Amino acid sequence: MTILYLLINFAANQGEVMLVKEYGRKYGSGGMIFNSVICLFAMIFFVVSDPDGLCFIPGLWQYGLINAILYGAGFYFAYVAYRNGSYFITQTVCSMNYLIPVCYGLLFLNEAASALTYAALVVSVVAVFLMSYGQKTTDRRHDGRISLRWILSVLIVLFSNGFISIIAKEQQKRFGGLYSNEFMVITLLGASVFLLVAGLVTERSSLRRTILQGGLYGMGAGLLNGVKNAANLALILTIPLSVLSPLKKGVNMPLGFAVARLVYKEKYTKLQYISIAFSVLSVILMQIDQYL
Repeated sequence: MTILYLLINFAANQGEVMLVKEYGRKYGSGGMIFNSVICLFAMIFFVVSDPDGLCFIPGLWQYGLINAILYGAGFYFAYVAYRNGSYFITQTVCSMNYLIPVCYGLLFLNEAASALTYAALVVSVVAVFLMSYGQKTTDRRHDGRISLRWILSVLIVLFSNGFISIIAKEQQKRFGGLYSNEFMVITLLGASVFLLVAGLVTERSSLRRTILQGGLYGMGAGLLNGVKNAANLALILTIPLSVLSPLKKGVNMPLGFAVARLVYKEKYTKLQYISIAFSVLSVILMQIDQYL
């Protein structure tokens, strides 16, 4: 089942990002309202998929509300980053968020680490460095340039997504995985409300246009996000956090590369092709380390 959950997580992640990228590329209006729709439909997945009925215990709210703020920020600024940058470069740099939960797992959760774990981490960092250092894209809108808006958006995404995994792990530890659906309902409903309120304040003039143009994109991306997170919560219970985060990053990187090449026709340098090989190597090292 672990392999199945991983495959579901990877496929849903790429599908969600593609829908967000396409909406931003074609229309681009009402980013906060658009992402509010994504969060709402991601929440619906967890409501209907709970087999025993939802039960919101008092201690769960503090985790869910903190996560809601992180989710809202992560969703919106990922949208901004993909709208203002290359598909693959944005995805690759944003994937560096795995360093935050890895370090947390090793330092505060006493998760076991061997020489292979550290070797895999080093290889992952080298892969991302080569990708960024050797960047070159034929994206007609951006032509490989990195704007301040893109840099700030990516930094916020890195911080938000890194701590999302930590909050999820902490609530799993406290409640034994019994309230995962409830946790995600609080998180995603809170993020949806947060983004909607912010959107009504700053993007009110584009509300109707955003709903008409982005409704289907947002619903599809939201449902895929729900599927991705459901698989992720199941994986957290079976794979150590310090292994899971770089594993997802290592596999999503080649997948993102394939999407960028086949769908968005982006082209890259030799250094970036080498970075793909390093990324795959990091996954292999992590898997060897897990089963030795």
